[in-house]
Amino acid sequence: MSEVVWIARHGHRQDYADLGWRKQAERPHDPGLSAPGVVEAQDLAQGLQSEPIEHIVASPFLRTVVTAAHTATAVSLPIHLETGLGEHMSSKLFKSRPEPLPIEEIADRFPQVDRHYQSQIMPSFPETEEEALDRAAQVIQQLVKTFSGPLLIVTHELIGKGTVWGLVDQRIPVRFPTCGLTKLVHEQGEWKMAFTGETSHLSRPRHPIPEIWNYLLRQIVHR
Repeated sequence: MSEVVWIARHGHRQDYADLGWRKQAERPHDPGLSAPGVVEAQDLAQGLQSEPIEHIVASPFLRTVVTAAHTATAVSLPIHLETGLGEHMSSKLFKSRPEPLPIEEIADRFPQVDRHYQSQIMPSFPETEEEALDRAAQVIQQLVKTFSGPLLIVTHELIGKGTVWGLVDQRIPVRFPTCGLTKLVHEQGEWKMAFTGETSHLSRPRHPIPEIWNYLLRQIVHR
């Protein structure tokens, strides 16, 4: 069983830096990272390089895979892609189920990806926010049992919250700025949060977007 879990949100999204990108994109629901997002992912990798991480599990969407790939290279570990850590399957954000690239295609692009890992949970579509949080809780509870040694999770903001709340025995406040880190430690039979929203490893930490502006931005980019 894993006794330490690191949870990171992906880097800054390509479509948040270029609002016109979606109109030209073949896969508008699956953006990669913006140029600042790549820097964030590099900073995250450097910040985690000295940590005794033994496993990396990431959402299969491009922005999380790219983020995880930098750390995977830095610590010489494979990436296990878990659909249960994927984006919130919201009918308000997506007209149909947002599908990541096929595993073989992702692994061709990112050799760090483990081609043989089998996901533990497949999200349903659509799902409410509460269902997404419950799904994240279920998958993290399974992952800490499956893996031993320190575990790094790379996922999305809402799912990051669900993973924390799935282990800690209450819905404590958590923060997930892009490439921010939250650390959970299992001590004396219970999970405790060491810190959340840590960005000291980032060379240019981004200011959190107020919730109302975050909501409005999502309405624009997901149309």
